[in-house]
Amino acid sequence: MALAMAKAVARRAVLEWEGVGDNDGNLVPVSQAGIDALLEIWPVFEAFQAQYVARGLMLDQEKNASAPSPTGPSAGATATARPAQAPARTAPQD
Repeated sequence: MALAMAKAVARRAVLEWEGVGDNDGNLVPVSQAGIDALLEIWPVFEAFQAQYVARGLMLDQEKNASAPSPTGPSAGATATARPAQAPARTAPQD
C-alpha cells in the first residue's frame, strides 16, 4: 500500500530528474512508467518515502482538528435556520 501511495504522489510531484538513464546510459525523460519503475527499486522507494512522503504526512498531522475557513471559522458553516420572510412581530409599545 505504501508503494502504491508513493507512486501516486511521485507521479504528481516529480517534474524533472537528473541522472536517470537506461541500460545503455542514455538519459530517460520523466514519465509515469519511469517513475513507477524507479520506485520499484527499494533504496529509491525508501529515500522518496522518507524525504518526501513522510514529511508531507507529518505536516498534515500537525494541522488543527477543525481548521478555520479562509475568511473565518464560521465562513464554511451552513445555515440551519430558514431566512425570515417578514419582520417579526413585537409587543405593542405604550
